[in-house]
Amino acid sequence: MKFLVNGKWNPSHDYNDISQVDDVLQKIKSAGINVVIVDMTNDSQWNKYWDIYSPMVNNIQKVCIKKKMQFIIFIGAAGSFSAWNEKAKRIWNTWAHDTSYRKYGFGDNKPMLIAFQPSDMYWTRYDKAPDSSKNYLSKFHIGTTQVNDPILPGKSDGWGYRNYSQSVNGKVRFVSPNAGVVNDTWRHIEGVEWQRRIEWAKQAEEYSIYGSYDDTCDSINWGIADTKGTDVKYNKYPADDPYIYYNILKRELAGSTAK
Repeated sequence: MKFLVNGKWNPSHDYNDISQVDDVLQKIKSAGINVVIVDMTNDSQWNKYWDIYSPMVNNIQKVCIKKKMQFIIFIGAAGSFSAWNEKAKRIWNTWAHDTSYRKYGFGDNKPMLIAFQPSDMYWTRYDKAPDSSKNYLSKFHIGTTQVNDPILPGKSDGWGYRNYSQSVNGKVRFVSPNAGVVNDTWRHIEGVEWQRRIEWAKQAEEYSIYGSYDDTCDSINWGIADTKGTDVKYNKYPADDPYIYYNILKRELAGSTAK
């Protein structure tokens, strides 16, 4: 799979190159999306490779400031609650106070953080954790996610669901261009279904178009990708059209399309 970056089809790109960050975020902004989620769910990004990955996030922050966009960090679920709290501390001390870091703004104005666990599991652990193991987590508005099974979402679930879902009260909807959440159903949906999902999401008071611009691992891309050469069946775009999801999204959110 190759992605369009600075006018070239690239199988991988480097977020240490701020010109590439600028190009990717401009495409996202042009599609009508102004908030991006930075996936730091892999523990290696926090431990052994912190010095490598944090400058990339710094570049995303710089470009968000320039383009009047915002970003949110998505943390993992492995390890102890105190380890999660340590990650929250790094985010709090490094990015959370900047205006480019997304605040919740619906009842509280805490910086947002997404936890890679379903709400029932996360909040059960949260309630049992000592105060010293959640003193930084408590500074954030936590969104939770379920990734491997269909669910009836809890009050904080939705941020990362791989298909389409809505909040308990139906006021918030989440969609992605994926047909399912397990291996035998992982595949990209047809363009007409993607358009239907976006239209469905837009009927809610608030909605999130959830997907990935450049990550192939979970088959939830909506960015500009050339999938003709991939031998991974569930990664292929309908009709091998690199622009199909992007142009539908851009037309629905921004009122235009572009190639």
